[in-house]
Amino acid sequence: MKGVTHLLLGAAVGLYVGYDALSSIAASMISGASALIPDLDLHLGHRKTLHNIFALAVFTIVVSIILDHIGVRNELIPKAVALGWLTHILSDVLNIQGVHLFYPFSEYSISLKIARSDSIVLNILVSLISIILIALRILQFTY
Repeated sequence: MKGVTHLLLGAAVGLYVGYDALSSIAASMISGASALIPDLDLHLGHRKTLHNIFALAVFTIVVSIILDHIGVRNELIPKAVALGWLTHILSDVLNIQGVHLFYPFSEYSISLKIARSDSIVLNILVSLISIILIALRILQFTY
């Protein structure tokens, strides 16, 4: 997937974590940004180093520890971080290359082999689904 597709999907799903409009927007921003983190492994074993459950768990725990250390008691932040990261990993499972979901414990790659990551059709489809999810959540706040 393209970065903007990951960002949109992470932000869309993050909107559903909040309790009200303000917390949902905050969670959406955190989740959207976190959905970009796994691609930082582009030169470190792409779709391995950061595209797995272990890296997601470690990063989320580190975020929780840092927040606790500075006195921020808000479970929404680590939840949004984990959710954004998870949307990235799961959407990359759609790609032909797949992801090493259980790395470093397993080299097995999981893929649904639907399309290449640069597929215009797949990126547009996931982006449209994300936009629909965003619109539906915004409508919930207006009624």
